[in-house]
Amino acid sequence: MTYFRSHYLMIIFAALCMLALTTVPGFAQDNQPTQAEPLQQVDHADFVNAVQAYAKIQGIHKEFQQSVQGTEDEAARKELQDQANQKMIKAIEVTDLDVETYSSIMAQVRSDEELRTKFIDELQKIQ
Repeated sequence: MTYFRSHYLMIIFAALCMLALTTVPGFAQDNQPTQAEPLQQVDHADFVNAVQAYAKIQGIHKEFQQSVQGTEDEAARKELQDQANQKMIKAIEVTDLDVETYSSIMAQVRSDEELRTKFIDELQKIQ
């Protein structure tokens, strides 16, 4: 796996963790506007595709967690992680998004409460 793809997988995992933490009561941060870059308009089709990719990634992550629990060999764990990373990238690409677009949408979902609410609503529709 190239460094480029590894870097984006780390972003994806961070996005997943941040989204999970913001939906759990008690972990939500004060949603005061920050001086971060302004939000861009998210294309509806890309938004729906990101939700679908996220749902697939959740399943892949769950599978990975279960398979790695029974593995003590570090090389085998690394192989499982590489396989999971490839599956996650494929889950994104199958939805007609690239990893960069997916990561950008997820960053906006994390930083915009209204968009996050829409994301969660759309996610609940497909689960």
